[in-house]
Amino acid sequence: MDISQVLIVAIVFFAIFGADFFKYRLRMKQLEAKIDGSDKMKLIDEVESLKHRLVVLERIVTDKGYEVSEDINRLKD
Repeated sequence: MDISQVLIVAIVFFAIFGADFFKYRLRMKQLEAKIDGSDKMKLIDEVESLKHRLVVLERIVTDKGYEVSEDINRLKD
């Protein structure tokens, strides 16, 4: 296989996968542009809330005794 064949294969590979990559990047930029500041803040708040719940659930799973039932009752509320 000489260099011209390798070059042709590389160009075809880039044309196929490079175009998909640039379409993906363009789509991501369009989606990011749709989300305004207030939506971003809502999402950040929701992520923080989920992180807090995850910490509580991890503690419930790993903790033993009285605190477990108390945490479960607090989560029910």
